[in-house]
Amino acid sequence: MCWAAFGLLCVLFQIWVLARWAADGNLHACSSGGYTMSAGMKLATRIEDAVALAGSVLLIVVAWRQSRKAGHITLSAALVTGYFLVWWTDPYSGSFHHTVSANRYDVNLVSWGPYLPGWHGPTPQTETFLENGAYPWVVFWIFMALGIAALLRRYRPRWSRARTAAATVVISLICDIPMEHAYMRFGGYGYPRALPYLTLFEGHWYQLPLTSPLCLVLLAALPVLLMTLYAGPGREAWLLEGSLSLPPRAQPWIRLLAGVGFATVCMLALQLVMLLASLVSHPIVLPSWFDLPRP
Repeated sequence: MCWAAFGLLCVLFQIWVLARWAADGNLHACSSGGYTMSAGMKLATRIEDAVALAGSVLLIVVAWRQSRKAGHITLSAALVTGYFLVWWTDPYSGSFHHTVSANRYDVNLVSWGPYLPGWHGPTPQTETFLENGAYPWVVFWIFMALGIAALLRRYRPRWSRARTAAATVVISLICDIPMEHAYMRFGGYGYPRALPYLTLFEGHWYQLPLTSPLCLVLLAALPVLLMTLYAGPGREAWLLEGSLSLPPRAQPWIRLLAGVGFATVCMLALQLVMLLASLVSHPIVLPSWFDLPRP
């Protein structure tokens, strides 16, 4: 109930921010000029748009079918709902510096960052489909971790749950780096600031600060993994445990909102880590299509 109450507050806060943003006439794309981009990268952007959209639809279908089969909202459905409603947090990582590069050729909107309390980042900034559409894809990372843990428990049944979780984290990190880097190389998003000694391909537009995979695995996948591993026999993960005893009409909403609250906490923690990392990082030179738009 507490997670659901927080989830409801997050939804209302999101509506408040976006309503003010839209009312001030910001519901439009940034200027499309002032940059050059190769034909190959333009094609890659459109291909990745299609892949991102298909992946999001797949998540919804899987969550819906699992819930229908179970007869109630499953943990997967709650998480999918939650991560579909956390993209509003995206500008917080850039509250002081430009921390995420957006593909200006992609479908985009003027950022709502200035409407978030405590935001003082550089303007103008854009919010793109590929960047914000990556938030629901965090659930794929969670599924990946759960799948790895299931295989480990199958082939190493004597391992403790803690050992299984630790091994899953290591394997997930190894898998995450090429997966996230592939999404970036096709123009999904980028990191315009390099973290000394902790950045792969440092200085290039496709550089990858290791804070990103660490956050995805430790702040998004690991909490769900631990909930699942430590759930007692025949019991649900603690996020949803006990909610099936609620009145039938309230039950699905409570479970969905609990997923929203939980996902929001995870992503706000990620934004905070990225924000703190920006304070000790340095900017790099970006291609014009990946840089901030001109005022």
